[in-house]
Formats: sequence, C-alpha cells, structure tokens
Amino acid sequence: MKKIVIVGMMALVAIGAVSAQGFGRAQVPAMQAQPPQEIKTVEGKLELVQGHPAIVVKGTTYFVRLPQLLYGFVDGLKEGATVKLEGYETAVPYATSSFFFQATKLTIGSRSYDLSQFGGMGGFGGGMMGGQGYGRGAGQPGRGRW
Repeated sequence: MKKIVIVGMMALVAIGAVSAQGFGRAQVPAMQAQPPQEIKTVEGKLELVQGHPAIVVKGTTYFVRLPQLLYGFVDGLKEGATVKLEGYETAVPYATSSFFFQATKLTIGSRSYDLSQFGGMGGFGGGMMGGQGYGRGAGQPGRGRW
C-alpha cells in the first residue's frame, strides 16, 4: 500500500513539473539581443510634470532620470533651469508623446557633468524594495522635489 502511494505521489510531481514548462515557440527567450540605442540630445527648461522632473519640447515630454544625489550638489540644477541632456530615451507605455530619458551627460550653462558612471540610477527613487533611501531624511528632497 505504501509503495502505491509513493509511486502515485512521484507521478503527480512529474506531471506537475512537465506541465509547468510550456510548449512551442510562444515563449520569449530570457536574453534577447537588442539593437544598440542611439544617443539623443534634448535641450529645454526643467519643470515638474506629474511630480517628476521633465523637459517638454514641442509637445513631447521627456521624464528626466538623473541620480538623486545630484539635486543638492550641482549648482543651478533646479526647476526652471535651462539644461542640455545627452542620453537614451525609452517610450512610456500607454502614454503618447512621453518618454523616459536616462541622461548620460548633463550641461548647465558652461559646465558639463558626465553621468555615465552612475549606470542605471534613476531619478524616481528606490522604492520600498531595495531602495537606498537617498533624499528621504529630514530637510532633504524626496521623489519629484528639487
């Protein structure tokens, strides 16, 4: 009797493992080669759009992703500042004429800052899972504030 129960349990585990794998070409491979993005330049005035720093150029909104560490240390980086950004744009899902803009170079006036060393650090905060907490202390700017 025990052998029958053990064999039945093993069969159920095997059936469950096989059925969880999926079939055919419908699945997308985890690592797909993506075409290299081209560097784009955006110039304009920084403003708050839906609580996030952005540049609006001819009806197109670029939500700027800058490391939050810069907001208190780069002189002139504030709302209304005229900036020139170089970096990569990514379309915002379900929002026409809106893009996320990951800046790799920031120019304010005659000063330029290389942001490529910061990698993927965005300007939208870390969140609850794995966030660093920058700008969350007393008197420090938080998400979407200067």
